[in-house]
Amino acid sequence: MFLFVFVLGICVGSFLNVLIYRLPQGLPLTGRSFCPRCRHELAWRDNIPLLSFAFFGGKCRYCQKPISWQYPAVEIATAIVFCIGYLVFSMREDWGIWGFLYYSFISSALIVIFVSDLKYQIIPDQIIIFSVFSTCVYFLYLYPILYTIYHILVGLGTSCFFLSIYLLTKGPR
Repeated sequence: MFLFVFVLGICVGSFLNVLIYRLPQGLPLTGRSFCPRCRHELAWRDNIPLLSFAFFGGKCRYCQKPISWQYPAVEIATAIVFCIGYLVFSMREDWGIWGFLYYSFISSALIVIFVSDLKYQIIPDQIIIFSVFSTCVYFLYLYPILYTIYHILVGLGTSCFFLSIYLLTKGPR
């Protein structure tokens, strides 16, 4: 099972790289993968997470330009984070699979936020909206209504904090 979680993490990490590349540029998430340098569409064998990067020596098969180390780094980091989550949540009967899934979604969102911020100095709104929505659904499912009201109030307070930053810095530049 541990190997399955590791491979799942690598595959999810590959998708996170798509989000990291396409969201800030406003590109559609659908469609074939392509080389960021020569824009050549990749065949399935060119797009196997981690293995293709290693097999082609970190270069595009078509233009021979180097591919960023971000791609395997995000894939491996996601796999490690998923494995840590599996270890933690497999020992907890109270959270179990739902806790692991929530942890995986939020961890994936944080990886996209971290790399997007590092690379482009932006945090994609779509990831924030997805994270807030999935957190609300998770806590509505997990906790009684009293705790949910508490979490909504905490969320509103956090939102006010980020709104104040937005207003003080005069919005995006």
